[in-house]
This record gives sequence, C-alpha cells and structure tokens, in this order.
Amino acid sequence: MKTLLTTLLLSLIILNLFSQDLNHELDIKIDIENSYIHVEDKISFSEDYLLTQDKLTFTLQKGLELSSPDKKVKTEVIKEYNSDDSAISITEYKVYLRNNNIPKEIRLVYEGEISDDIEAGAAEYARGFSETSGTISEKGIYLAGSSFWIPGFNEAELASFNMNVEIDSGWTILSQGTRTIDRMNKDKHIISYESPEPMDEIYLVGGKWTEYSQSNGRVLFQAFLRSPDGKLAMKYLGATQGYLAMYEKMIGPYPFTKFALVENFWETGYGMPSFTLLGPKVIRFPWILHSSYPHELLHNYWGNSVYVDYETGNWCEGITVYMADHLLKEQLGQGAEYRQATLQKYTDYVNPQNDFPVSEFLSRNNSAEEAIGYGKAMMINNMLRYYYGDKTFLKAYSKFYNDYKFKKAGFNDIKHCFEEITGDDLSSFFNQWIEKAGAPSLSLSNVEVTTGDEAYELTFRLSQIQKEETFELKIPVYIYLEGSETVKTVSINMNNREKDYSLKFREKPVRLEIDPTFQIFRRLDRNEVPTTLTQLFGASDALLILPSESPYINEYKAMAEIWKATQEAQDKNLKIVKDSEIGAIPADITTWVLGFENIFAEASQIPEKYFNKLSNEEQASATKLKKEGSLVYAIQNPENQELSLGFMASNNSEAIAGLTMKLLHYGKYSYLGFEGKEPVNILKGIFPALGSPLNYAIPYDGIIIPVSAKITARKALTE
Repeated sequence: MKTLLTTLLLSLIILNLFSQDLNHELDIKIDIENSYIHVEDKISFSEDYLLTQDKLTFTLQKGLELSSPDKKVKTEVIKEYNSDDSAISITEYKVYLRNNNIPKEIRLVYEGEISDDIEAGAAEYARGFSETSGTISEKGIYLAGSSFWIPGFNEAELASFNMNVEIDSGWTILSQGTRTIDRMNKDKHIISYESPEPMDEIYLVGGKWTEYSQSNGRVLFQAFLRSPDGKLAMKYLGATQGYLAMYEKMIGPYPFTKFALVENFWETGYGMPSFTLLGPKVIRFPWILHSSYPHELLHNYWGNSVYVDYETGNWCEGITVYMADHLLKEQLGQGAEYRQATLQKYTDYVNPQNDFPVSEFLSRNNSAEEAIGYGKAMMINNMLRYYYGDKTFLKAYSKFYNDYKFKKAGFNDIKHCFEEITGDDLSSFFNQWIEKAGAPSLSLSNVEVTTGDEAYELTFRLSQIQKEETFELKIPVYIYLEGSETVKTVSINMNNREKDYSLKFREKPVRLEIDPTFQIFRRLDRNEVPTTLTQLFGASDALLILPSESPYINEYKAMAEIWKATQEAQDKNLKIVKDSEIGAIPADITTWVLGFENIFAEASQIPEKYFNKLSNEEQASATKLKKEGSLVYAIQNPENQELSLGFMASNNSEAIAGLTMKLLHYGKYSYLGFEGKEPVNILKGIFPALGSPLNYAIPYDGIIIPVSAKITARKALTE
C-alpha cells in the first residue's frame, strides 16, 4: 500500500511540475530472441487535458495485442490505417467506462512482436542513412514515436513517464530522463528511468554495450560502446563537457541530468533528449567529434527540450546548424566559406519546381529540402545576427529557450522573442524569409568614381534579377581604398528591383565587393562559386555517359543505376547512355563521364587554368591516381559554362562500388582522389571561383591599382 501511495503521489507531482497532458507508468519486459515486448502501462491524465476532450482515443501499432486489467475500462477499435512516415500499420481505439465518463486514469496491457526491417533503398540513400520504424532483434533495440509502441492519445502533445524494464543479462536499456535503477535479478537486468520533463515522444533503445561515464557534479556524461574502447569513450566524454560548457554560456543551463553517446547497430545520426544515437562507422570518424556530434548535443536545447510545433514548420534545424556546424567553422576562421557552401547548395539543388517556404519544412528527405530547412534557415539566423549583433542575437535566443523549455514552439515565438529584445516589429522580416519561397539574385553595374571637393564619390547600381518579387535587404558592401590596409564596410538597404547608390571617401576607392563574406541569403551567380559535385547531383536533368570499352563496365553500370534511382527518389532525371551512342558531350544538359577508357575522357580533363592552381603535391597525386587509383572532379562544361561536367574513373573494380555511395557525401568538393579498394580519400579540394560579377576592380586611366588589404573575419559567436 505504501508503494502504491508513493507512486500516486509522484504521479500527481509530475503532472503538476510541468505543463503536460499525461504521464505513463511503464512496466516493460523484453524477449530478445522472439523480438517480443510486453508492456503494462498506467496512464494518468491532467485535468486541463480532460477538460478539452469529449472522447478519449489513442493509436497503437496494429501487431500489438491490447487488453486492460481494469474491468471498468473498455476499448473499441475505430479504424486501422498505415502511418504516413513509417511502413507499419496502426490501430486507432476508443476508450470508455461503463458510465461513459472519460477516465482520469486507465491501465492498459499490450504485447507483441516488433521487428521492422532496416531499409536502405534509393530514398534512404538520397537521405544519406537507412531507417526503421522500430525493431527488437539480436542486433539491438530501437523504439521511437514512429514505432507507435506506446499509446498516442488524441490531441495529447506532451507526456512524462517512468519506465521499468526487464531484459536478459548482458543487455542494457537507455531512454530519456534519469536512470534510477540498474541491477541484476538472477539472469535478468532491471533498469528504470524517470522523466518528469514532458516529452513529445518516448524512446527505448537497447544493446550489449560497455558503459563509460564522467560527471561535472550536475550532469552525468556517458558513452555506451558496442566494443570496449576506453580511449574513444574518453575523447567523447571530454568533448561533451567542453561543448556543454560552451552552450550553457551561450543559451542557458543544460535541461537534463545526463548526456549519453550511444553506439547504434546501424549507421545513424540521431539526436534524442539527453542522448545521441550514432552508427558504428560514424562514431569512429575523427571529424565527427567536431561536426555532427556537437550538432546532436545542441539538439538537446533546440528540438529536444524546446519542441517543434510542426504545424508551423521545423525551425530547430536551422538554428542548430548555425550554433553548431557553422559556429565551429567560424571559430576556425572559416565562417565565410561555410556560408558560401550553404548558399551554393541552395543554388545548385533548389529550383522553381521544388522550392517552398521555410515554414513548410518538416524533415530532410532530399538535398533540396536540406538546402531549405537547414541551409536557408541557417542563413536567416545569420541575417538576424548580422542586423542586430552578437549580444542581442544570443539574448533573444536565451529568452526563447527559457520561455519555451519543455513546450512546443514555432517561428512566430522566435519572432516575438526577438521583438521583445530589440523593440522592433519583425513581421516583414519573418514573412519575407519564413512564409515565402525564393531567394534574391544580385547584379552589380554602372560602377563609377568622380572627384570633387577633395573627395571621391563612388556610385554603383545594384539590381535584383530574380523572377520572384523583390526582397527587402540589408546588404554589406566592402570598399578597398588606395594605400589603406583595412577594408571599409558599409550596409545599404534595398527593397527595389534596382537602385543607385553613392558613397564618398577622402581616399581613392580602387575595388568594390558586394557581400563577399556571404552574410545575406541569396542565389549565387554561376561565376561567383567554384564548380562542385553539388551542381551535378543537384541538376534536375542530367546525362551519364558510360564507356563502351572498359574492363569495369559492369561496375560502372551498377553505379549508374544506383545514382539514377537516388535521383528519381528526389524527382530528378538521370539518363544513361554509352559513349558509342553519342557524337559529343552535349552542351544543353549537365553531364557525367565515367571511365578512363571513355571516348570523352580526354575532353573531360581538368582545364589548365584550374590544374595550375593546384599545389605541386596535388598535381603529382592527381597524375599518380590517374594511373593507379580513382579520380573524381567537376568542371564547367567547355561547351556551356552555365552547366557542369563531372568525371569519375577508377583503376579498381571494388573502388567503384565503394565510391557509388561515398561520392554523395562529398558534394562540396571540386576534385577528389582515392586509393585502394575501400577506397580511401587522399586528395580533395575546391577549384577557385575565377571571377565574381559582384566584385569590381576600378580602373584609373585603364590601370588596375593592386590592393593589399584583407577582409578581417568576423569574430566567432562565442569562443
């Protein structure tokens, strides 16, 4: 009786501690051998939630057999259907009591097999990872909201829970919240988790792990590895503490009692509340510690404690990219390059047929969606920071975090926080960038300098040349002055199709650059960026030319068919032909040439103007790989510089198979070299952009005055 009263008291405390709809008390038994789960679930509803309901319904995976130990509670099947975002079937039930009242608390028992296969088809390749809606197997356990393994009640948004799990010895379970019990009972492992914080979905993952941990006195840092590796674990645990200290300084106190690195049993990059689930290969890439890992850690602020209101769009990926991926590059002095690559992805992958407003982004399923939901949203945050400065930007997001922690929020809530901090009405800004599709494209013209009154007057015209309506912009302009070692910067406002500007200086202006550090969101001019693989993979229509005579023709064919499938999964077209079937590289379509033996291989080689830009070591490496390894590069089509030409060839049949999927993850590069069967990347780089139309060197009497001043990189958002 004492235990029951304590549990009821805790449930009441939990339901009143945070704003939430219900609480689950879960008693779970898992049978690994039979992929079987048995759950006893006591569900308590908040008074506020019950007041909004005239009936009580919930969903559950169809394969789970349902009953209730409470004879007063009855359930009735309403309908069965397939989930939109997973391959499983779902049953919707109605709950009622004998007196037809909605119960404040119900007990349900459900059990059955859960074993959805991990898929890796064309659509999954296009996204860059495989997926499952949920599975229990000898390899591991993965149960999430998409598994429908816990009843999901009508209009209920957030739920707290306590979870007690019994599983075979040797296995460990992980979930959100704090682990309160971890003990053995004969041949069973008993693990309990408590999550008083309301969650938008409940996870249960399991595996045979070796556990490592450290603590800073307030937060427990854990690593769960499938194979013992203390050195790797310590790297992650140390990095976690460093990143967490940085984010607490930027945003506010970390919202959970733990953060765990968990090695998954297939390749993933998932971020859950208080833990991240990374694949066995991913977790061992040395660069993950400084890219994807801090990204997933930051999701504990954005998306996993301040939840996304998906009815108004997914805002969390843009700010997470900005405060993680972009910030780390900015700390290395590479922020401008990162923003340039982001804008290039949008330019290469997004077109009028697949463009949409940021407010309609929910999740990444292809490169175009990533370019909008991650890239454009990231640049919108960069513009807010550029307009208002670092302190105001961080203050607004700190307010957003504190106001909406463990609540659902949308872009409009971010807008209100910025308005309260800045005192400005940001309706126009958010409507333009969040609610509308498209991007501005800029053109520079009519640059002139006149002298008078001991001053130089620089005049120029900026035009918005996109087909969409004009955008309201605040554009950074950089002016190089003769003899000066610093670059003059000004911001100009523009909301017209075209506008003339005038600036006066005491020194002679010798060079003008429009947004050279890529501070504003816009489409890039073809000559403003280097040719990279994104332009090839991003093309709506492309041609791939196979070599008719090659010892590796079967491998090239297999590569071509997989690429064709990944493109079609993104509503793109890739036509495959042999070199013997056409007379020349076409000038009207993006083209791939495969194989050193291809008739068009010689015509597809790196132009001298680019090859000469490579270092002596890179040139020697490329020459060697042409004979012994694998080479990949992207250049402008010599017949039409508005289109791209890609070349890929190898001297190893197994390397071709390896490159088939690897190259999809090297899109930002212009040239790549690989050696061996795996193959291993040993050469990569980006060809320089040889002439931006938004940069103008001002001639005086036909002479261009050289400049030595360099643009100083903006200080990182935090160190």
